[in-house]
Formats: sequence, C-alpha cells, structure tokens
Amino acid sequence: MEISSELLKEKIQNGDKVIVDFYASWCGPCKVMKPTFEMVSKKLRESDSPVELYTMNVENNQEFAAQMGIRAVPTIISFSNGVDVNTVKGMQTESQINDLTKQLLNG
Repeated sequence: MEISSELLKEKIQNGDKVIVDFYASWCGPCKVMKPTFEMVSKKLRESDSPVELYTMNVENNQEFAAQMGIRAVPTIISFSNGVDVNTVKGMQTESQINDLTKQLLNG
C-alpha cells in the first residue's frame, strides 16, 4: 500500500494506472480517509483491476512531494500513460475515490 518514490516513478514511466494518496502522519483528515482509501484499494486488488492505489508519506518523501507540487494534504493524484491526469485536494469519500478509479478506467 505504501509506495516509495522510486517505485512510483517506475510505475508512472511504465504508464501504469496509479492513484496515490499523499498524506502526513500529523494530518487529521488524512487519518480519517486512510481506512476508506485502503478498503477501496483492497477491493480493486481482489477484482484484478488495472488501477492500483498507494499511499505516500510526504514527510518521508519531501523532495518528491515538492516535485509533484504537493502543498496540502491529503492530496490524491491519478496517473495514467505516464502523466498526472487528475489531482484532488482534501478528504475524499469512498464514492469519490471510486469515481477516480472509474475515470482512469474510462480515460
């Protein structure tokens, strides 16, 4: 579930469909959203979806987070075909996270 900046760069370069929740351990909304994000991720893995969900702690990946333009947490970025296709800031519901995955599948 937690992804390193090296592995994420590799997945982006490979054109994988990836959604990343950039969070911080001190962030209240991040803590509230994390179980929901993990549940959606588990359901996607169980259904063999081509969309993969990961989390990245911005405190442990400050340089990469800065490169990605992360200025607030939580921030969710969707990647497909090597590019950032969608960025949403703030806490997201299960329905909103599912919508992000559908956008990648249909895009």
